[in-house]
Amino acid sequence: MNHIQDSLDSLTHILTPGQIIHISLKMLGSINRHIIFHNMRTAYLAWKLAQTINDPRFNIRNIVLLSLYHTLGYFREDTIFGYNPHDSFIDFFSQDKAISSKYVFSCYYLQYMTPLREDATALENFTEPFIEDMKHFLYQERYKSIIYLCARISAFLFHHNDEYLPDDINEIAPGFFDPEYVRAFKVANKNNLLVNQIKDDKFTQELAEYIDTITFERKESEMMEKLLVYFLDFKSTYTVKHIINTSCYALSLGHRMKLSPSQLSELFCSATLHDIGKIATPQRILEFPGKLSPEDMGIMKHHVNHSKRILAGHAPENIIEDVYRHHEKLNGKGYPLQITGDKLTTIQRILTVADITSALNDSRSYKAEFSTEKTKAIITQMVDAGELDPEISKIVLDDFDAIVEEQQYLYKTLSVDFSNVLGRYSDYLFSDTESMVDSLLNQADNDDSVEDLDDLGELEEL
Repeated sequence: MNHIQDSLDSLTHILTPGQIIHISLKMLGSINRHIIFHNMRTAYLAWKLAQTINDPRFNIRNIVLLSLYHTLGYFREDTIFGYNPHDSFIDFFSQDKAISSKYVFSCYYLQYMTPLREDATALENFTEPFIEDMKHFLYQERYKSIIYLCARISAFLFHHNDEYLPDDINEIAPGFFDPEYVRAFKVANKNNLLVNQIKDDKFTQELAEYIDTITFERKESEMMEKLLVYFLDFKSTYTVKHIINTSCYALSLGHRMKLSPSQLSELFCSATLHDIGKIATPQRILEFPGKLSPEDMGIMKHHVNHSKRILAGHAPENIIEDVYRHHEKLNGKGYPLQITGDKLTTIQRILTVADITSALNDSRSYKAEFSTEKTKAIITQMVDAGELDPEISKIVLDDFDAIVEEQQYLYKTLSVDFSNVLGRYSDYLFSDTESMVDSLLNQADNDDSVEDLDDLGELEEL
């Protein structure tokens, strides 16, 4: 596997950290724009407040990123608490477990999936009141205090668009704000400087320009790039697996086609982004366990348009076009443009074959994994019909077993172990189950009206 690892190591990062962040926000905004606008207002205010406080221990980049992503838990469907991620009427600040759990999920997700790591613990007790001692014991509590204050101000300004902040900001949430940071915010907001920027939507350009200055180390950039794939898990786990596998097949094919390192980098980047528009596709369609109706198929096909919209302004044009055209066919019977092969680049042709190979050889919501024979037979039929590039397809047909072996190797390298996030989050969700069961049993012991306690024993198995 040394040759394919060498190809992987030769790749250069095409997207800048700023572009990755902008794309990720547009992806999440495709699920719920209301939440993203709240996050952007919060991030802008937190950035300005942190600058005013001017504590040398602060990592302002991390404060801004925590603010931008602090509500990640709200973008997931929550069957336990019956939460719909498209809800427009959200209580961001209740201490009910249904709400606090959203920030706990965000904490663990950002801790294990991003360069924020331990700084993400600022969100673990996000909805709890301010405690002075905690601020001096745990520096992340300072981040929490900044972000919470700014989030409450963001929500206030949204709900009171014609008003300014009260003279005493503590009236918004008595007992929840750090007095030091309230004073600092008043300095930063002198003459309502920050509030007017929010009210007039002038802050977005300034925040965007700051985001464009953000930098990461190479490994950190790789983590952020993977977010663009794993955010799709909020909609469809099958889609995440498909994107990773398509990227693996594309790299193997590009290596065999002897692409240059820059071409391989373009191909790999396009492959990892090729289905991000599916984040705007209804989950019922992405996870439908059967053949889609013509109407639903039309909605599904629109994902390439969503991808182009999400990437516009934040990715090179050649990458956008690769992504936009990955369902085109050489005979002009693809979509969305129905263009013919003479208008498709080698990279676009490779991406199409890699996408088809993954679609056939992987299990999906609507089908099991096809056998090698069936996969090869369908690819051959598509070549004969003039849909796929014959030279690229021949590589798949002739070297199928080796390419699949490389895919399995690369998948382990490119995928992320999500178990730490779900494991810790599950522990949090069910942390009070044992005490709840004990309480019920104790209550039953003291209740003379209960004749049969055998059934209560089942609760101990929860």
